[in-house]
Amino acid sequence: MSSKKFARVVIPRTSLDHFTYSIPEELLKKIFPGAVVIVPFQKTRSKGVVWEIMDTPDLPEDKIKPIEEVITSEFATTEPYLKLAEWMRDYYLCSLADIIPLLFPPGVVERGSYIYKLASKKDIPKDNPVISYLSNIYPRGASLKRLKKLFGSGVSRNLKELHALGYVKLVDNIKVKSYRELDFYSPFPIEIPTTPTPSQKEILDDFFKNKPKVSLIFGVTGSGKTRLYSWIVEEFVKEGKSALIMVPEIALTPQIFNYFSNIFRGEVMFYHSRLSDSERRWVFKQAKEGKRKILIGPRSALFVPLRNLGVIIIDEEHDTSYKESEKVPTYHARDVAIKLGEILNIPVVLGSASPSLESYHNALKGEIAFYKLKQRVPHYKVPQIEIIDLKKIKGEYILSPDLLNEINKTLQRDRQVILFINRRGHSTFLMCLECGNVFQCPDCSVNAVYHRTDNKMHCHICGKTFDVPYACPSCGSVKLQLRGTGTQKVEEAVSKFFNNLEIKRLDLDSFLREGVNQSAFREFYEGKLKLLVGTKMVGKGFDFPNLGLIGVVNADIGLGLPDFRSEERVFQLLLQIAGRIRTGGKVLIQTYSPNSRAIKFVKELNFEGFAESELRERKKFGYPPFSFLSLIELSGKKVEQLVEEAQKIKEEINSMGIENLQIMGPVPSPISKKGGNYFVRLILKYNSRETVFKLKFLKDYKIPSNINITIDVDPQELV
Repeated sequence: MSSKKFARVVIPRTSLDHFTYSIPEELLKKIFPGAVVIVPFQKTRSKGVVWEIMDTPDLPEDKIKPIEEVITSEFATTEPYLKLAEWMRDYYLCSLADIIPLLFPPGVVERGSYIYKLASKKDIPKDNPVISYLSNIYPRGASLKRLKKLFGSGVSRNLKELHALGYVKLVDNIKVKSYRELDFYSPFPIEIPTTPTPSQKEILDDFFKNKPKVSLIFGVTGSGKTRLYSWIVEEFVKEGKSALIMVPEIALTPQIFNYFSNIFRGEVMFYHSRLSDSERRWVFKQAKEGKRKILIGPRSALFVPLRNLGVIIIDEEHDTSYKESEKVPTYHARDVAIKLGEILNIPVVLGSASPSLESYHNALKGEIAFYKLKQRVPHYKVPQIEIIDLKKIKGEYILSPDLLNEINKTLQRDRQVILFINRRGHSTFLMCLECGNVFQCPDCSVNAVYHRTDNKMHCHICGKTFDVPYACPSCGSVKLQLRGTGTQKVEEAVSKFFNNLEIKRLDLDSFLREGVNQSAFREFYEGKLKLLVGTKMVGKGFDFPNLGLIGVVNADIGLGLPDFRSEERVFQLLLQIAGRIRTGGKVLIQTYSPNSRAIKFVKELNFEGFAESELRERKKFGYPPFSFLSLIELSGKKVEQLVEEAQKIKEEINSMGIENLQIMGPVPSPISKKGGNYFVRLILKYNSRETVFKLKFLKDYKIPSNINITIDVDPQELV
């Protein structure tokens, strides 16, 4: 019997789950499940991840190529994460090759770029400057980008000639790049309670006594959830274990990092996409080796294999940012974290002042532990909430007289103001006053948004920018008017009334331009900055002790959307916004819909009342949490072909005879055109989560090459 060993290797972004390779004898001791290897693939080489080691191959041996090399083990992943990936493959109806890039920091499993090196010929001329550089200065090889920077764009032709003569060779730079130590900023001191409130102590005692696998901490704003998390983490760190604390947005990382760093000096690190690739590799290595015990980050941090992980905490668990909906796999980090907790046999803690109705319903049914923080921390004062009915105000205002008056009074009391509107840009559409035409992105079925910062029209779907048209493209009229309001217009409006005041804006545009602005957060926290304008970023977890007023410029954004979760989303966002005021003050909400459920229950800060009302509606119509949904979306250039293919998929599923499965569609998607492609969808509704495993044929479903198919299991947004 042969003593030869074989390995199933997953190669990222390929169509098959595994490829089979033989393991050379000299590599046997270096190869294990989770190791990153270099293998021959098609006409080149590629990186892959060893998934399984076998005694007997599943192919004839003469067709199996050997693994060439093992990449350093410091970036290997571990077996629990391989099991997690297999569950994700089956549940989210994708391939392991789609999931593999999530499990590693950048530069570990991606294919490397090509570099130019000198060939080993003896008669290479030395008078060529490129050859001289590669021989004397950069013998290990240089990329085309580097060579162009040194010798200009004309070097491409020179390299082509040298390559044809055999003087230089093109080599794939496939090795893992190095890492760079991340210099975490020093925390600034903040006030942190030293003794638990009675409600916090009651939860801590029960948590460590009963050790629930999954628990929901439902705490009103100001009840001390973050401090409660830190006491839970402290117990695990004392036992030599590590902790993962997940936040929905990168923008929240500085605050919670600062909070935990004040308690756990030198033990805290963060991981997210705003770090450089080399910094993420360093954090990954630190976490895997157990050099630091606490990791903070958004959903990407979930896949960092912390050594001896003891607990996972998911803050603001209701937030839609935990759901990946743009690319495969379309996973929900909360649900994947719960599965990881099950694999590792560790507790997962969910926390929110406005939990998702799915988690809240599970807690009410007793499927997960339910903890209520009943008391607010000492010195917390509930804000006064007032509704400004814009229908009763004559004229059109961005900032109503009542809101302007309250801003002025708040600033005179030397307190701070946040103005919130959940739309970025300046004006949300450009309208022709003659024919009523609204300027749209030519590649997407959405209005283009005017941004004053660059005087351009922006498409918020495909990202394209356009010059502001001089005349209407439909009728030729020059009577064009910018309408609608975004953060830039609010910033402009408030600046006219308070022109001596420094005002900053926090939205996606300013965030991408400035990165994670720790100094801006510190300025507002310390009271140096008095007025902040922002989108939902300003409502997610920030605590400012001197904040006296929040003005919601337009609370109606999101209400009335054709999505059963629209009221829930607006309610959660407004409740989070109102919760930023901790020491007394006002929240003024401008709206044309004062009688909507979301607005009425926010005025009372009544989550439980809203949840009870909303759950009644969901049960009546059979929406989650009383059912489960999957979304199948097809995109391409021809609508008729998309409808035809979607109908075939529908018929295929119907032929399977799955009980309690309803298929809606095919219909055009709410945004029916994006980036020049049309979109058509099917919506599947079913009673059991296990139903999705019966649809695994969709992973390998063959459709015409000019059509793309995306499957979103448990979609969080239908618009």
